[in-house]
Amino acid sequence: MTVVTEIEAERTPLRARLGHLVSRVRALPLHHRFALTGSLVTLVGMLVTGSIVSRSIEDGVVRNSAISSAVYMESFIAPLSQELVDAERLSPDTIARMQALLMQSPLSERVVGVKIWRHDGLIAFSSDPELIGQIFDPSEDLREAWQGHLNASFDDLTDAENAREREQGVALLEVYNPIHSILSGEIIAVAEFYLDATELEADLRAAHARAWAVVAAVTLVTFLALFGIVRSGSRTIASQTRALTGQLAELARVSAQNEALRTRVQDASRRGAETNERYMRRVSAELHDGPAQALALASLRLDALMRRASVAKDDPEAQNLRATLDEALKDVRDLCRGLTLPVLSGRSAAETLEMAIDAHERRTGARVVRGFGDTDLPAVLPHPILICIYRFVQEGLMNAFRHAPEAPVEVNAWWAGGCLMVAVTDRGPGFDMEQTAGIGLGLNGLRERVESIGGEFNVETHPGMGTHLSMVLHAEALA
Repeated sequence: MTVVTEIEAERTPLRARLGHLVSRVRALPLHHRFALTGSLVTLVGMLVTGSIVSRSIEDGVVRNSAISSAVYMESFIAPLSQELVDAERLSPDTIARMQALLMQSPLSERVVGVKIWRHDGLIAFSSDPELIGQIFDPSEDLREAWQGHLNASFDDLTDAENAREREQGVALLEVYNPIHSILSGEIIAVAEFYLDATELEADLRAAHARAWAVVAAVTLVTFLALFGIVRSGSRTIASQTRALTGQLAELARVSAQNEALRTRVQDASRRGAETNERYMRRVSAELHDGPAQALALASLRLDALMRRASVAKDDPEAQNLRATLDEALKDVRDLCRGLTLPVLSGRSAAETLEMAIDAHERRTGARVVRGFGDTDLPAVLPHPILICIYRFVQEGLMNAFRHAPEAPVEVNAWWAGGCLMVAVTDRGPGFDMEQTAGIGLGLNGLRERVESIGGEFNVETHPGMGTHLSMVLHAEALA
């Protein structure tokens, strides 16, 4: 457990350094990041491409040299090796002829050593007489040559039979060439010969140098071209990013101003709603203390006047006058009650809903179905929100009573998704929204009242389908 903890402790600083390095790289401009990553990728690609090209050049040169050398050598060796069709070894006379042939120019200038192999690893001939008749384990190249393949490579001369060639101290090209029977075409032996590859090796080095130079030049030009394109694109992106950043900053500033204005408008609407309620309360008090009292006094003076004038109580004109005064007094008092709100400050949403419904039931005698509970709604709300809830329910219930007095009415309220939703639904006749668009002040006033504090107001109705009024107050509007 301690070892694991120590390992994790050692890894943490390393991860932190790597994370810091990655963060610094990501903070660089695009063309700088391309220069870092692109140079690494380009370098790896150049090395891989150069290696493949160099290897292909070397294989091609070696194979071409081997083919030409094999054809040249076979013209000398194949005729002398035909006795291996019937014999296991070459005769001493043939061996002597081959030795003499290899010592003559131009073979002596190019060929360092020759071996002729039989199937069982027996050396039937060698330029080193001590190896003739010895048996060695065949190499992989020798096995492939017995399958008819011509093989050539720069040999490292590590095999036991290569002691004489190692003494030469020069680069040697080892070639395995199958020897075929002139009559049947079957492989009767494999000739292994070593060519002095000093010039070939020098030519290969020069070819490698040229190939690497070309690959490096092409890679560099390609990288510089791509870097130029990326640099130009990076500058364009940087310019556009700066412009976009400026636009975003301006947009954020305007958005903040709009948000501040929206907040101020909502605050002003809330204060306006409270001020309006105070004015309505004052107007209600003035109506109650002024015209209502005057009408009540007029009704009393009418009784006194009728007694002094000896007018009968059942006089039609007197009864009509009294009914008119009573009706006017009732209208004024109803108007006073409609203008005045009960004390809502400190009430919960459920209590405000109950107060609005109770007031409607007392005034109209209608019964309203409740669809909410104390635990379903917020316990504390700002006073302007309570005013809006009360007026929404009041107006909704009164509209339902006016247009569908006998229809069932239901008030629902619930809290979901950070929103307070209140709905008034009746099962009355409904109406056509398109035909009644813009008619009446009640619904339009409700819409303005709800939307002024950041809420949403909706009306859903169709002829014969009833009417559904809903109000949605989002969490930010309730703050």
